[in-house]
Amino acid sequence: PAFAGSDGRGIAAILKGFVAKGNYDLILTGVQAEDGAAQVGGMLAAMLDYPFASLVNSIEILDGKKLKISREIEGGNREISEIDLPCVLSIQTGINEPRYVGMRGIRAVASVPIATPDAAELAVDPGSVGRVGAKVTRVDYFVPALGKGAEMLAGSREENIDKVLELMAAKGGLK
Repeated sequence: PAFAGSDGRGIAAILKGFVAKGNYDLILTGVQAEDGAAQVGGMLAAMLDYPFASLVNSIEILDGKKLKISREIEGGNREISEIDLPCVLSIQTGINEPRYVGMRGIRAVASVPIATPDAAELAVDPGSVGRVGAKVTRVDYFVPALGKGAEMLAGSREENIDKVLELMAAKGGLK
């Protein structure tokens, strides 16, 4: 309950507390959580002073000290990079093929306790997490109404270029 309502910085601080209790070379986060802010991975890397890459959709282990990663960047382009370990990577949807657990596996883990440490156990200041510590709070979330005048163009690139130029000229956008 003390962690509920944490913003990206608070969640990163909580995860840093977990990481400090172990010996990790690779920390994976999602690109975006349900809050849609895409903050946690980068903030966690900064708090740990680890290298960071986001939008990762492929990982290859080069040796015990480096990874080769692929990132999807704007316009559908891809970027290939090498990154030193330890590191934090924010993972893009589709990086793996999910494996589904059968009923036997579900039953086997159903009674396994899940550790739920508190702020003190993670060496996290209780005033920096949860609603009390959040510096960013979502006040609304909605799908806006469709605007007027939008038009989807179908056709080849050349046809669409001609259509856009025609529309712009008709609206006075080209002189």
